[in-house]
Amino acid sequence: MDPKKVYVDSKDEAVFLCPQCGESRTANVAAYKNRRGSLKVKCACSFVYEVTLEFRTAYRKPAKLTGSFQRSDPRHGGRMVVKNISMGGLGFETPVKSFLKAGDIITVHFWLDDKRRSEIKKQAMVRTVSGNFVGAEFLNQPGQYDAALGFYMREVIAK
Repeated sequence: MDPKKVYVDSKDEAVFLCPQCGESRTANVAAYKNRRGSLKVKCACSFVYEVTLEFRTAYRKPAKLTGSFQRSDPRHGGRMVVKNISMGGLGFETPVKSFLKAGDIITVHFWLDDKRRSEIKKQAMVRTVSGNFVGAEFLNQPGQYDAALGFYMREVIAK
């Protein structure tokens, strides 16, 4: 069985729900903030199950959206498939191992799969690169809000 994702709130607390008996328990998980991988949790009923802690502040939606990315030099860009998205950033795959590195500033351009096929074009900073997967954070201007992305994310959460 794959580990269940448990979301951590702003107070670093998580609610663990036993898949065996249904009992829930809240615990402070601040000590696990920098830990990778899953944790084993033992319920009062003695059942042991695995969880992964999600400390992200923004909901991240799985996706499969086509688009492109571009560094400042026009020769350094390419096609991408957005694999996940949030109000603060995105994760995408490139067809081949990425030449991008953490700290690169890129422009991403893709279309949401909403009713209007809303176009998104944003600047982002590359945060992680692993093979052909790239994680990037949107570089929003202070006070700037992307209404199309906001409605898209709200639509997803409401479902």
